[in-house]
Amino acid sequence: MIEIKKTIKKYENFYDTFKYAYIGLPKGFMGIKKPYFGQLYKLKKEFQNYKEYKEKFPFVLFIHGSKGLNKGTIYRKWIVEQGFIFISPNSLKIKDRPTYSTPDKLSSYEKVHKLRQAEIVYNLKNILDLNFIDRKNMFLMGNSEGGLAAAFYKGSEFKGRIVTAYSCENSYYSKDFKIGAKKSVPFLNIIGTHDEFFSEKSEPNKDYQVQGHCTKALKKYKNAKVVVLPQTKHDITENVYVKHDLINFLKLWSNA
Repeated sequence: MIEIKKTIKKYENFYDTFKYAYIGLPKGFMGIKKPYFGQLYKLKKEFQNYKEYKEKFPFVLFIHGSKGLNKGTIYRKWIVEQGFIFISPNSLKIKDRPTYSTPDKLSSYEKVHKLRQAEIVYNLKNILDLNFIDRKNMFLMGNSEGGLAAAFYKGSEFKGRIVTAYSCENSYYSKDFKIGAKKSVPFLNIIGTHDEFFSEKSEPNKDYQVQGHCTKALKKYKNAKVVVLPQTKHDITENVYVKHDLINFLKLWSNA
């Protein structure tokens, strides 16, 4: 936690990850007739009394990939349509943020991984101040770069975790990866056999022995499910099964 606090203090505008977070609000939130999609800083204008609103909604904290929300807009739509609140910290708003360009040095990736952990801690703290979040039904989800962040996070606040387009193993991308969730926590991993970055045959992993999915890391997780999609690349949203697997997981465990 000391390292995380140092990381947050290192960047003077770290608050912007929360201020400009991407959000999705379901139909029925403060009486709205259809889902709302936007950024957090606009809430004061759109929903003037949102801080006092106390009806509870299940919630997904989404950690986006290296290109920002991008395909996360698809996940946001699917999730919000199921009655969940969606919030995704905007990592790309951080000034002088560390970056990488695959292939790159391991140290370049690790700097970003450290930053993403700090984002989860910082944004979750702010999100828990919102009265309308159902603390008993919070899920942590991450895609690609954000998938590592969601899998690695060591906190116990979340009822379940979803990791997409990431394989939960050491490779060119990380050195000391371990899943941070307790072994009883429900966990869903979805990845394609032809993922350009994390599959067994991916070019960046040519000098590493990897399986290309989270099965080995989740071997002792009794509530885990791994979905490996044949002929599917890094953008798994193009596969027809992904939406159903994601929604069914959230429905199952939010009602448990």
